[in-house]
Amino acid sequence: MALKLAAAALLLTRSITAAIGSRFASTPLIELQKQTASSPVLTRRDIDPDSLYPAHNLSVPIDHFHNESVYEPHSEGTFNLRYWFDATYYRDGGPVIVLQGGETSGEDRLPYLQKGIVYQLAKATGGLGVILEHRYYGTSFPVPDLSTENLRFLTTEQALADQAYFAQNIVFPGLEDKNLTASNAPYIAYGGSYAGAFVAFLRTQYPEVYWGSIASSGVTKAIYDYWEYYEPIRIYAPQECVTLTQKLVNIMDNIFKNYNNATQPAKQLKALFGLDGLE
Repeated sequence: MALKLAAAALLLTRSITAAIGSRFASTPLIELQKQTASSPVLTRRDIDPDSLYPAHNLSVPIDHFHNESVYEPHSEGTFNLRYWFDATYYRDGGPVIVLQGGETSGEDRLPYLQKGIVYQLAKATGGLGVILEHRYYGTSFPVPDLSTENLRFLTTEQALADQAYFAQNIVFPGLEDKNLTASNAPYIAYGGSYAGAFVAFLRTQYPEVYWGSIASSGVTKAIYDYWEYYEPIRIYAPQECVTLTQKLVNIMDNIFKNYNNATQPAKQLKALFGLDGLE
């Protein structure tokens, strides 16, 4: 029976291939390229997004909270917060849809503006799509180095204030005649994972700025020592693999538990993972 199904599938595939071949066999390659190029949707979706969307910067405060001691010494400076936007589908009255880049360079999120969720929402609502980079990622650096002291401004609280400041102050290049700040346009935030939790927090902390948020897989609850994360793997993965992994982890745990970090067994184990210098 299986052999008959495989044979039928092969015949069907050959029929479809022949039909496609007869449709395009007489069409020169250069003509096919012209037909593809004549479709702006195909061209736009397939092109490198870096060439579609120039990067822009908005100057924002390094420190939004001068009354909080955790950020001492405070800073009066500003830094360039990078963003990209697409107004292809924008119609007057439409929303500004801001995707929070999260813990990576904003450039990594450009496909969402080109053909992903931001593109889909902007097209459906007559909106303007934005990718907003998170402070301390990409080129959006408020400090000259990553010393412990300079990491004091790397908090979700400060980054949330960045996104609120953006909505309240942005003037999009080429659209200077339009007031697209939060006081005059509905703002919708989108994010996934950490950025999902981020936009959920954004909606609760700045409800007067953002009309709504879409939090995809938002990790809104921080759990210390979240061992349950691995439970589905332990239960449903191939049990031989699970048992072997547990034994190996137990061996490594015992080496560090029973030997000091400075002893030869611990050093050898760390060296296996390229962690010789780890104390």
